[in-house]
Amino acid sequence: MTTNIINNSFLKKLVVLIFLLISKNVLAQINPSLFLLNETLKEAEYNTFLVLEKPEFVSPEEKILFFFSKTFFFDLHNFYGSIKEVENIHTVYNPDKSIISNDTSKFTARNHHIKNARISKKSIIDHIGIDSISIKGKTSELFHFDEESDYVYQVYELKNEEIINTVDNTSVQLYNTKYTYNKNKKLIKTVTKNDYGIHEIETATYNKNNTISSKKKFDTSNGINITTTNYTYKNNLLTEVKKHSVRYFVPLELEKNPIEKIDYSNYLDGDTFTNLNTIHFTYTVENKLIKVVETSKGFSENDGVNYENTYVFKLDYKSNKLLINVNLPERRTYEYIFDEFSNPEEINLYTVETDKTWLHKKTTFKILYNE
Repeated sequence: MTTNIINNSFLKKLVVLIFLLISKNVLAQINPSLFLLNETLKEAEYNTFLVLEKPEFVSPEEKILFFFSKTFFFDLHNFYGSIKEVENIHTVYNPDKSIISNDTSKFTARNHHIKNARISKKSIIDHIGIDSISIKGKTSELFHFDEESDYVYQVYELKNEEIINTVDNTSVQLYNTKYTYNKNKKLIKTVTKNDYGIHEIETATYNKNNTISSKKKFDTSNGINITTTNYTYKNNLLTEVKKHSVRYFVPLELEKNPIEKIDYSNYLDGDTFTNLNTIHFTYTVENKLIKVVETSKGFSENDGVNYENTYVFKLDYKSNKLLINVNLPERRTYEYIFDEFSNPEEINLYTVETDKTWLHKKTTFKILYNE
């Protein structure tokens, strides 16, 4: 298959879109509370182009809480502007400033923009990495092959500009996932099967603003683990995430009901383990996120409380800088320094002790932009 670089008219549209995204995201990355606004812009991108990527349910807390993630800034999708290359240098220090380790990694941006009338009349942003195409009536099968292992591949089945099915042939098992959408093109259900039957089912509901309000996931990899997540919003800002996870051991060979319709109360016992996780978000009157409190607890009737934690994050905004003071309960301070495009230049982690504060980890980003 031959993929063509998009024409100048598309590039002009792309430049306009990138400008809009940058102008909003410069604030959003330093002010995570604007995540929902960014999602609206992202949706505009999806309406303008055909974006080909593996369908996933939205987790609105993830980008707001980018400082929770150890890998967020190692993914070029989370950088803004026209990026050519990012090199990061990660250094770990002792309290006496001597270096424990020093690692360097480099990421190079790929051009994901193509045109292929066999797939769509729209310009395409290809995050799949299409290697070949098979057309069957109104359905397109998009193939991506592993560069090192010939037998490892993914197939994406596309119909009406929606991915309705994927096949992922890994080195261990073959997974097949079916995707269902509502009338607003929002993902509402995924069913994944492997060589042994149902592997995972996930469903979602949306509020009147088409914003995700709940998710429910059934995972059969070890017993049946059911995770329910509920999202609460106020003035279009995410204010609370509640996650409830319970693992059941069910003799599926004796059950007549589908996994999502089993009465799991019949399988509760003293050993049933429950995980509870709640995240509260506090904002200023200007809708700026200033505090995050996460509580978590794991327990069973027989063994009692296995763990119980409370993490507090307080955010302090400076010019092109974000300071996050953390009680884990260990005290830490994270310092994010951003460039003019709101991309990170430095991330510094300080350990706060009674008598001193010292730099424990530093990550420096060298970003090469396209001219």
